[in-house]
Amino acid sequence: MQEIMIAIVLGIAVGCSDLLDYNVKKWLSRLSTVSLFIMLLCLGAKIGCDAELLGKLAQLGGKSLVMAFFIIGGSVLALWLVLKLFAKTAARAEGSDE
Repeated sequence: MQEIMIAIVLGIAVGCSDLLDYNVKKWLSRLSTVSLFIMLLCLGAKIGCDAELLGKLAQLGGKSLVMAFFIIGGSVLALWLVLKLFAKTAARAEGSDE
C-alpha cells in the first residue's frame, strides 16, 4: 500500500511541476484509460470466478442500490446547502457595497 501512495504522490508532483509536454500528457491519458479498462475487466473476471459471490449477488446488489441512493441524495443535499450558503454570503457582500 505504501508503494501505491508514493507513486500517486510522485505522479501528482510531476503533473503539478509541468515537466511533461502536451504529447506526453496525451499519451498518458490514453494509457490510463486502457489501464482502467484492463483493471475493470480483471475485476469482472474475478467476480465471475467466485461462485459464493455470484450466489449472493442479488442480496449485495440490493444493498448497493440503497447505499448508492443515499450517497447520491446526500451529495445533492450537501451541494444544495453549500449553494444556499454562498447565495447568502453573496447577498450580504452586495448589500455592504452600497
